[in-house]
Amino acid sequence: MFKKVEPATVGHVLHEGFMDYTLQCIVKGAKVVGPALTVKTAGADSTVVHKAMEFAQEGDVVVIDRCGDMRHACWGGVVTMAASIRGVAGAIVDGLATDREEIEQVGFPLYCKGLTTLTTKLLGQGGEINTVIQCGGVVVKPGDLIVADSNGILVLDPEVAKPLGERALSMQEREKQLIARLERGEYLPRITAADSLILEKNK
Repeated sequence: MFKKVEPATVGHVLHEGFMDYTLQCIVKGAKVVGPALTVKTAGADSTVVHKAMEFAQEGDVVVIDRCGDMRHACWGGVVTMAASIRGVAGAIVDGLATDREEIEQVGFPLYCKGLTTLTTKLLGQGGEINTVIQCGGVVVKPGDLIVADSNGILVLDPEVAKPLGERALSMQEREKQLIARLERGEYLPRITAADSLILEKNK
């Protein structure tokens, strides 16, 4: 179902669960849907990111909490290949990445806040896999549903996802009808009742 749902449609219903706009996908036209495999790693160490590739299952979305680090890239071409071979649906790094060309060549949907040539190292300083983390200003639990496209990233509790998805699909169908009315020459504020709201406010 959520392959057809646009996160921005859910944005008309919810106010929470949307990651920060600074997280952008390297690959154009990406659509990512899947359960979160959460990772937490700090500073210059990415040992636990490599370990997470052993746990990753087909369809997972790897979500990485960088604990505020905005200097080092914990994700690059090699990790992209490992994730792609495992069938990972995509990855979100709350920080920086590297190897844009390799990631684009694979076509792997990677969301990050920017690129750098300064990379992490295998330092074995610890980290966490499948714990509650923060990414893009949103709390992410293992197994949360990630829905992302070129506009942004939405995090949903699986228990409430289905009715929200059904509502979003219904809204998207109604939007098609709205556009058809616009093409017939009707005015947007009259279709949406914005006119009525403005008149009511100005009484």
